Amino acid sequence: MTDSKQTGKNDRQLLLEIMHANTKTSAEDLLMNYKGMLYPRVLCNVDMFQALETFDAREDDLLIATYPKNGTNWMIQILHEMVSLVHNREILLDTQWIEFGNPEMLAILLLVRNPKDTAVSFYNFHNNLDSLPSYNTWDSFFKDFTNGKVVFGQYFDFFATWEKHFNNKTMMAITYEEMKMDYPTALKKISEFFQLLLTEEQINLVASRTSFNSMKDKSENTHGKLGDSFFRKGDIGDWKNYFTEDQSKEVDALFEKYLADTKLGKMLNYDKYCKF
Repeated sequence: MTDSKQTGKNDRQLLLEIMHANTKTSAEDLLMNYKGMLYPRVLCNVDMFQALETFDAREDDLLIATYPKNGTNWMIQILHEMVSLVHNREILLDTQWIEFGNPEMLAILLLVRNPKDTAVSFYNFHNNLDSLPSYNTWDSFFKDFTNGKVVFGQYFDFFATWEKHFNNKTMMAITYEEMKMDYPTALKKISEFFQLLLTEEQINLVASRTSFNSMKDKSENTHGKLGDSFFRKGDIGDWKNYFTEDQSKEVDALFEKYLADTKLGKMLNYDKYCKF
């Protein structure tokens, strides 16, 4: 194992380089199936999942629940900046992808992005990261995405499960779109939920440090050579450059089935962001 102190790289940068170092190979070699769910082998293994069955989080842990390409790295950076300002110290910018059996016992921020932009971002991520299977066409990825044959499962299954915990006092949901539309207000909500009390000046500082352009500019320092893969566009509505009308209607039908009548579904403002 390379010593991160000798290379001057943090653990996160080393992990990302490992994720990108593997030569593209078959999906069977890149993915593992655990209890019916696909996971990337470079991040996950059976021993890890078994250890998590007895894992206990600390009371001061800041936990994020999010589907891939819903703004995970954005939120990690936001919390990194907030904690640094509140405690006046640097913290490690490391992350773990974990699952908890009883989310009612923990303070969890649920971050959700509309399914169509999620699918497009996920598709491009697959084709830019060597540790995930690549796709020759958007159509072939779309089929796997809607059928849940992608890592961490189907988008709608994931959020329908979290909807069951929506009224828990220990959970708050926020959308990618509302963060893009009114960033300072969203940051204030996040800081108050985690009891990271920041002044207005500090909120503005976090906003400037974690804007998409700011994070993209410094992505080589935070994500190494994979910076462009993690911070591609960050736009709302990019799905219109990929979806056919039939594909749009297929996702509309899934939304109606799983989320349309839920509180989480109403938060997504689907008609505004996802109509063809």
